[in-house]
Amino acid sequence: MPGEVFRRVVAARKKSLIAWTISLVALMAMMVFAYPAVADQDVFVEMMEDYPEFVEQIMGLGSGLSITSPAGYLNSQVFANMLPLLLIIFGIGLATKETAGEERDGTLDLLLAHPITRVRVVLEKAGALLATGLWLGVVAAITLIAFGPLVDLDIGLSAYAGATLSSVVAAWVFGALALALGAATGSRAVAIGGASGVAVVFYVLWGLAPLIGALEFTNAFNPWYWVMVGDPILHGIQGINLLLLVGVTGALVAVAMWGMRRRDLGV
Repeated sequence: MPGEVFRRVVAARKKSLIAWTISLVALMAMMVFAYPAVADQDVFVEMMEDYPEFVEQIMGLGSGLSITSPAGYLNSQVFANMLPLLLIIFGIGLATKETAGEERDGTLDLLLAHPITRVRVVLEKAGALLATGLWLGVVAAITLIAFGPLVDLDIGLSAYAGATLSSVVAAWVFGALALALGAATGSRAVAIGGASGVAVVFYVLWGLAPLIGALEFTNAFNPWYWVMVGDPILHGIQGINLLLLVGVTGALVAVAMWGMRRRDLGV
């Protein structure tokens, strides 16, 4: 039945997804209620003025954002680092478990014993990866939107949508990379280590590019750059940038389907 693998993945990860949902709600609420301790505190502004440009960029405080403003606070504490990194961790873990993990546990052969193609298995697992990542991003945004007005922390629905989608799509890219590596190699170490390593390397390159001119060329193919460029926290959804990253995600899913088809599975 179409969608059965998708439902199977979501059902199998239900407890984990509930735990992640509750944790994100609690974490986002905590970030909201910590804002009054930062708002209107000139000492934080003065401290940030002494930091070099690349530190400000990594902290999400470029484009004149101030850590004491609602947009600057949310970008520096949530959308430029913490939320995308948490979603990436979730995505890489799920993608690895549903490819190399199932192969190692010996459950993949049971699934493929049914009249279902490997391509469809990978495609529906990818769909589950994308849907659960989007769900967690939406949960985080709704929590911020719900509690923010209590402490005068509000950036507008457009900014929330842009910043949240950027975080989610970042997780899609690196989750899809883990899916491709897991499907192509059957190795949990390669999938987790490879995707995590690439995410960290690109993050560092994105942060260092303003400091080291020789690294600026890496922005052209750096997912972190395309996630952050255009300042979605200020200007809302960056359609072209998101479409580019969705295209990269789709290409990696295609690689995962090819990788699963081409090799003998260890089952």
